[in-house]
Amino acid sequence: MSDTINQLREEWSTPCPTLAAVRQRYFTHIASDRYLLRKISAGRIKLKVTRLGGSAKGTPVVYLHDLADYLDAQATKQAA
Repeated sequence: MSDTINQLREEWSTPCPTLAAVRQRYFTHIASDRYLLRKISAGRIKLKVTRLGGSAKGTPVVYLHDLADYLDAQATKQAA
C-alpha cells in the first residue's frame, strides 16, 4: 500500500470526501465543482468521481484510493 493512501487516511475522516472538499484542498485554481467535473469528464484531469446513491443527482465524491492513485500519477509525471 502506498504512503499516499496512508497520508490521505490521516488527513480525511471519511473514505470518500466530497468533490467540493477535494477541489478546495487540491484544485484551488479551479473555482467551481461544475468546472472541475467538466475537466474530469473531458479527460483533462484523470480522477475518478463517484456519485452517492448511484444517481446522477447524487453528491459527487472521490474515494481516497482513487485520489491517491491520481496524486501518485501526478508526482510520477512531475519527476519525469
